[in-house]
Amino acid sequence: MTIRKIISRSIGTDVIVADDLANNSVTTAEITDGAITQAKLHSGVSLGVGAFLGDNSSGALRGDTTNGKKDIFRVHEQELNTNVTIPSTDNALAAGPLSVANNITLTVSGNLTIV
Repeated sequence: MTIRKIISRSIGTDVIVADDLANNSVTTAEITDGAITQAKLHSGVSLGVGAFLGDNSSGALRGDTTNGKKDIFRVHEQELNTNVTIPSTDNALAAGPLSVANNITLTVSGNLTIV
């Protein structure tokens, strides 16, 4: 039997299941923007916590507030390596020195004040 080339338009909806995919076979390049919903994220994922340092040594890099507000320092990378848009309805801050990687865009909507 001759093997023919399979193209995307010949694959029906809901035909490919997780068992058909090898580990790490789907990369971010193949995922359409906005296609992943919060419900599809692993339940153990915590978004927006950040990294903090202080008295909570057990949660030092997770912003753990189990033992109260003991972490005082917000820590972050020195280089922006992901495109970021800060909407005019949000406030943001970062301490330097900072750099922006090649081909990365920082968009600030509204007013910008650098202190």
